[in-house]
Amino acid sequence: MSGRPIARSVAQLADIVTRDSDLASVLQLWDGRKDRSVTQQLTTLLDTESVPFLAAYRLNDSGLRKREAWEHIWDLQRREDKGERVGEIPVPPKYTTADFRKQSWWQHRGKLDVPKERFILYPDAGRETDSTQLLGWAGWDHSQQALALNAVIAEREAEGWADDKLVPLVAGLAELQPWVRQWHDETDPTYQLNLADYLEEQLRGRAHQVGMTVEQLGAWRPPAASRGRRSRS
Repeated sequence: MSGRPIARSVAQLADIVTRDSDLASVLQLWDGRKDRSVTQQLTTLLDTESVPFLAAYRLNDSGLRKREAWEHIWDLQRREDKGERVGEIPVPPKYTTADFRKQSWWQHRGKLDVPKERFILYPDAGRETDSTQLLGWAGWDHSQQALALNAVIAEREAEGWADDKLVPLVAGLAELQPWVRQWHDETDPTYQLNLADYLEEQLRGRAHQVGMTVEQLGAWRPPAASRGRRSRS
């Protein structure tokens, strides 16, 4: 499938910027320093402009409990849209800054966790030879986000990643799939296939690969940050 959305690292974006002298000049003017590389300048510029693709990355325990309530309400709404009688749908809880793992993520998402950021962040999902952040465009719809994420999984697999390291990426596919089914359950004119069916098949295959059910993927949580002293490089 050609023409898929592609996630790129800051280093890859920097390589594109360096080919455009006007853009590179504007970036340097914004940064105000001539002793830094384009990669360093972009890293600073984009540091607070992205939010992680997966709820478990951006929300802490209190936020994830609220997220579960939201997911239950979304399920009721989908069932009601299909004509099922579900009774009164409750009002979902609102998020607070304390529910987010990072202040800038709260500033972008707010009390309803609505995306307003410019970029999607894929934590620790880049190439082994590239330590810069891996980003996608926040303007992608749910199917495009899933296609980009599926491509990231394939790339990391090709680089030899173990299946257990792919789990959070596959969890991202699982989190997106209900929305892909809701909004893209028809033949897409660009790809000439039903993206909801295609991506559900990809999810099933990847879930089987990592040995987890969709429910288990939804329960995945990132490991606790180490409090030990950093080793010197």
